[in-house]
Amino acid sequence: MDKNKTAQFESPEERQLTERQALYLSRLANLEVKQLIGLPLAKAHELLKWRLDPALLLFRRICGRVVKLNPATGNYEPVPNATVHVEDTDCSFLGFFPVENPFFWLFPLRCRREVLTTVATDACGNFCVYLPYWDVDRYVRFRRERICFPEIFRPNLRDFLRPPFIPEGRLPIPPMPQPDPPPFRLQPQHIETIRSYAGDSVARRLEAIAGSAEFGAHVRAIEAELDRPMFSQPIPPPIPSEFRRVGDKGKQAKAKVEINVAEMSESPSAAALLEQLDFNRFIGPFWRCRDVFVPVWQMILDTPDLTFRVTQDVDGDGNEETIYSEGFFDVRWNAPSNLHVTLVASGAAISTPHCGPVQGIVCQDIPAIVTAGYMPLEPTHHDDVLGVATRVNRPRPPDGLSATPQSSLAHAPYAQTLNLHGCHRIGNATHYRLTYSYQAPEAPVFTAPVPFTGLEWWTPRLGPGAPIHVVPDANGWYPILPAGLVSHPNWLLSWPTHNFPRGLYETRLELGVASGGSITVIHTSSPRRFLVDNSSPVVLFHEIRWRSASIPLAAPWTDSNSTLLPAVCPVLARPAGMDVHLRVVWQASAAHLRDAQLSASGCGAGALSFVTGEDTRYHWHINQNDNSVPRTAILLLHGERPPGCYHLSINAYGRQFNPSGFDHGPSADWWINQVIAWSHATRSISVVNS
Repeated sequence: MDKNKTAQFESPEERQLTERQALYLSRLANLEVKQLIGLPLAKAHELLKWRLDPALLLFRRICGRVVKLNPATGNYEPVPNATVHVEDTDCSFLGFFPVENPFFWLFPLRCRREVLTTVATDACGNFCVYLPYWDVDRYVRFRRERICFPEIFRPNLRDFLRPPFIPEGRLPIPPMPQPDPPPFRLQPQHIETIRSYAGDSVARRLEAIAGSAEFGAHVRAIEAELDRPMFSQPIPPPIPSEFRRVGDKGKQAKAKVEINVAEMSESPSAAALLEQLDFNRFIGPFWRCRDVFVPVWQMILDTPDLTFRVTQDVDGDGNEETIYSEGFFDVRWNAPSNLHVTLVASGAAISTPHCGPVQGIVCQDIPAIVTAGYMPLEPTHHDDVLGVATRVNRPRPPDGLSATPQSSLAHAPYAQTLNLHGCHRIGNATHYRLTYSYQAPEAPVFTAPVPFTGLEWWTPRLGPGAPIHVVPDANGWYPILPAGLVSHPNWLLSWPTHNFPRGLYETRLELGVASGGSITVIHTSSPRRFLVDNSSPVVLFHEIRWRSASIPLAAPWTDSNSTLLPAVCPVLARPAGMDVHLRVVWQASAAHLRDAQLSASGCGAGALSFVTGEDTRYHWHINQNDNSVPRTAILLLHGERPPGCYHLSINAYGRQFNPSGFDHGPSADWWINQVIAWSHATRSISVVNS
């Protein structure tokens, strides 16, 4: 192990000054560089304390998390047991600033790196390091001295969604008592804007989180989503075609760039640097500067930065392979609080679907399935006959309106990956497995029990080494790992329920002893039932009609006094200044419906207003059998509202949930509302004056 490598939270006093750091400090403090090279930071600061501003001798903490995108779920999963190499890097770049593009890209030409320290990620992929302020000042000062370049950082979704799209601002640091924020809602046009830039999966995730927001809820989920990298993979720059040609024309085009860059940079070595130019090796995109003119091609020489490289033993050979590199401009030095970075590792990284260990599991001398994720499977939380959670997404009897209290118990099925925990280190057992019997929604009885087979995952290791691959044999038996070897000693199964049909599952934990090449069952637990549902609601616009608001509201809507709008490209041609009514017949249905809502938006605040009551545009289920909502709502479009595009949208949410603890479920003892499955439909109407 590297002498500077530490645990996931490091203490920097004994870290030694690198040659580049020593050279910078020698100039800053008027000392000979040989006095500083290799000196521990504690001793270096003692030497520097009357030569530098005392504030520069303090430290700034930089924390982060290494994650991997799971393409099957769209979730970022933590990467445990990896090594983060924190590097001091100087690079020269060729900047490409397309005139009609909101982004710019950088091509690295010459880079020099020194490793400052290495730090291990914990079971959740977290790490922290400390940098002296004089080192931070060196990075910040360079950017301040370059026009526009202080704003170079990898964009996340929050950067794109400026007000009025999403309210800005984080929780106060330190936290202070504040009124509960109102529920967070994204309007349909905002969702579509997100989708156009960041893709459908990101838009749908934000939509689901917005739909589950409630007074008093933690903002952790929405904060995490907004801090996601805007692009899950690099976006190639739009390089002019002539630079990609092969042959004399391509050489002439590149030579033209060399001449222009040399003139702009006023450096005789600029053209020589371009010998290393590779259009396939780029960094970005970054937000383009808009307030200062920047040439299309711009040379940026000797840029200092703190970069990251992450390694992990992904093939089990004892040597760590690189899973993240080229970590330029990950740190936002202008952040007012503790700095935090998210490093998205490559697909080769080993991630885990489950992060922190489940606490409070007390085992007796019998096998048992004790928790689903972080939720106890006690009668206070889980109905073991129906297989549902009783605290999450409770109904609102008797009328299902938003102000109606959630009073009775819930009937919430489970969805997505279900991590089961329990007791299996009993007696002389060497192996364990879980079996299940299945009852389809329309079936009267359970099938014969069979083992879960082929389900494998990675679990974080305690201490050095790669994560541990948990793999069953052909009959579903897993070896019982030593409790001191793994971070999650009670983890039994990572069950991807989305790969299983909807229905009721009765599960049991079996313990076995291996002998003579076979495994004999010695204990079987009591059954646990889980109702699984990964289906999404169905939302429909049945009919949209319009007519003059001068017609009495109670009058029938017939073809003679109203106009039916088509489903495709609807155009509402009204006489200028006329108030009109819209009649919207809509429906939302689900196997396990939680709630549904019709909303309207358009050109300006109050553009479309509901004439009918909340019961025509909103409904929350009142009991477990309330799973279909047919409604008819009437809206008013005022004549003074301008022509333009107006939107109607239906959002419907299922009441299934996942107890993995990504929200505030554990802290609220599961008296929460959560969204896992949802559907969204939008009907845009073009309003013109006839």
